[in-house]
Amino acid sequence: MKDRALLATTQAVQWRASDPRASAFVLANAGSGKTHVLTQRVLRLLLSGTPPSKILCLTFTKAAAANMSARVFDTLADWTALDDATLRAKICETGAPDPDARVLLQARILFARTVETPGGLKIQTIHAFCERLLHLFPFEANVPAKFEQVDDAREAAMLASAQWQCLAHAPDSVSLSASLKILARHASQGEFGKVLKDALKHRALLRQLAREFALPEGYGLALAKRLGLSGVPAVVDVLREMLEDGIGRRHWKGLALRMDEGSSEDKDRAELLRKASSMPEDEDATGHYLLAFLTEKNAPRKRLTTAKLSAIYPDIDATLRREQERLLLMLERLNGARTLERSVALVSVLDDIIARYERTKSFAGLLDFDDLIARTLSLLTRSDAAWVLYKLDAGIDHILVDEAQDTSPEQWKILERISADFASGAGARPVTRTFFAVGDEKQSIFSFQGADPVQFDCMRQFFRARITAAGQIFADNTKLENSFRSAAAVLKSVDRIFSIPENFSGLTAGRDDTLTVHQNIRLELPGVVEFWPPVEKVLRAPASGWAIPVAAAQGSDPASELAGRIAAVIAGWLKPASSERVADKDSGRPRRIVAGDIMILVRSRRSGFFEAMIRACKQKDVPVAGADRLRIFQHIAVEDLVAAARIALLPHDDLTLATVLKSPLLGLDEATLMDLALERPGSLWQALLEKAPNSAPLAQAKVQIVDWQVQATATPFAFFAHVLGPAGGKRRLLARLGLEAEDAIDEFLGFALDWQGQNAPTLVAFVAALKDAELEIKRDLEAAGGTVRVMTVHGAKGLEAKIVFLPDTCSLPDVQ
Repeated sequence: MKDRALLATTQAVQWRASDPRASAFVLANAGSGKTHVLTQRVLRLLLSGTPPSKILCLTFTKAAAANMSARVFDTLADWTALDDATLRAKICETGAPDPDARVLLQARILFARTVETPGGLKIQTIHAFCERLLHLFPFEANVPAKFEQVDDAREAAMLASAQWQCLAHAPDSVSLSASLKILARHASQGEFGKVLKDALKHRALLRQLAREFALPEGYGLALAKRLGLSGVPAVVDVLREMLEDGIGRRHWKGLALRMDEGSSEDKDRAELLRKASSMPEDEDATGHYLLAFLTEKNAPRKRLTTAKLSAIYPDIDATLRREQERLLLMLERLNGARTLERSVALVSVLDDIIARYERTKSFAGLLDFDDLIARTLSLLTRSDAAWVLYKLDAGIDHILVDEAQDTSPEQWKILERISADFASGAGARPVTRTFFAVGDEKQSIFSFQGADPVQFDCMRQFFRARITAAGQIFADNTKLENSFRSAAAVLKSVDRIFSIPENFSGLTAGRDDTLTVHQNIRLELPGVVEFWPPVEKVLRAPASGWAIPVAAAQGSDPASELAGRIAAVIAGWLKPASSERVADKDSGRPRRIVAGDIMILVRSRRSGFFEAMIRACKQKDVPVAGADRLRIFQHIAVEDLVAAARIALLPHDDLTLATVLKSPLLGLDEATLMDLALERPGSLWQALLEKAPNSAPLAQAKVQIVDWQVQATATPFAFFAHVLGPAGGKRRLLARLGLEAEDAIDEFLGFALDWQGQNAPTLVAFVAALKDAELEIKRDLEAAGGTVRVMTVHGAKGLEAKIVFLPDTCSLPDVQ
């Protein structure tokens, strides 16, 4: 009885939220029927006579848009074939009033009307909406009339090209050269590239800085003020002040001589002073000098002198204490100066790279995702764009926003502008016009993409004030708290964890809630939450009597051990004799666990656990879907194909030839390769030619490579298509690497085809271009039925599973 009462209460809230006469901001817990409410609202808007072209529904992802669109059209299609009684019941289930004969007739023709209406029902991402708007008003938005949206692969290639151009032209600019030298001092080549790559993901922020400040001088002044620095101090000046003021560098040796008269501890400190005084570089001298007063973590040392030294020189301890206090203050200033120097240098380099990227993009008539938002916002905020807003206003009566907690401030401004006349009184058309948003601050996990959960509550208050001031209905405090998805045990565990104030404080912003509230609709649904003890690293003493290889593990690997344990448990569940059961989604009855019931969520794909988990599943013969994102040019199948192209062009490259010979494309075993390579007089290719007549495997490898050399004059796509098709490469790669390699191979072929359409179609140029190429594909693991899914928390948003592992909850997030 209780679950029926909960269901009735939930249904009442859903009906209130889907009322087409009222605007609303709905707070919806995970699994509480958010998409269902959105679909209900669209259906009720159509039933009320709203033309499909007047409805704009914005979702966070293309997958969510496709899912919602399918729900709406499937429902409308079903209505066309229902009898009156059944159709009446279905309409009432949406929360709409009991329909009369006219409404029933209208419901049956909604499918055809929605499909045939020019413009149709607009269920899309906000980027797709912005792209459409810019195509309608290119002149007013100052964009190319036939602009194209740049894809991820081309964007990465253009950014890489801009980066290399920046480095190549750095000697022509004194300021740019100085900035690069500063960054190079603090980062290796690999780290430097990673820093630039990560920073370039925030191009919108860099563009905002460029608008607000004159880069880099204005930015430097503003940052110095934020850091509490007076002026813009140079690091070299702060270092010199640290060394020359106070005791002063010229007195360090004399101080060291006095400290030599003390105990061994005093003598150690004296040695640090001598080392500092002998250092020619201020940076090195400062490091040694600070160690005499501070720990390696820059905490003040509790004792600066011993009793023996204080007895000889009573005033020395007070002198050293004053110097320690001065150094602590100076260290804070030094850290600020270093932060300022590096930040300004990084911004200077990024500004040059982005400027080159923007020029290339503009020349090609391309816009990226940030451009779509920025240009649309500029279009809608310009004073001479009033008629654009008027024309747009005439086309939209109802706006629905899904996953509103992940909407960025710039996107909210666009929504604010396009809905400005919804409640403008005389300026509004004589129809009810509404704004509807649904979201949950607790589920905001896309701050790295600009999402600001604070804006969700701010915009709720903004729209409530705007709509109520116009005398229209605003359904406030509408909450969907009852879950259709999770078992009571899971929900109670979540609520218990966040009942701790320190935990809850990071969930929401600007709300008066003091607790998370989750209620399960299906009370009979079984569930269990297990907490496993963390796996700690155990250091082992190295074995004696033989030399340990450099790569040998010196202790246990917690990630591998935990992955192995999880894989073993899953393998046990999947055995036919296993007694473990899960509840069937439709019938609720117990059934055997299958691989598709299981999802393993991690913080990052870069973690060691991610690859270890996939590897452990394969070792235990557990069906696993592989990575949800593939870095194409880092996939071993693609690396083998590129190596084959290199050998076709330059067979005397011994290392690459050895790689290809061992790859699935040629398939030599270790012994055959060693016999070929050891004690050869010349190159590996020459040895292959000489020994091929006496060995069937080597003869076959030679024939294959010669065939590749013949095909090397073809276009890149034709070459790789031949290697994979007639030469049998794809079959051999999949046999060795598994079916998950097929996605990488297919995407690589597509990249080759696109590349040769824009460049000189030679294999030499293509292989050279791959040096800087990056291509990442997202694999739809929702459709990966029958396999265990290993994903990041971000990638799993919106997906469901019977069994979920959270294996790296003890790891610390990266500090951004």
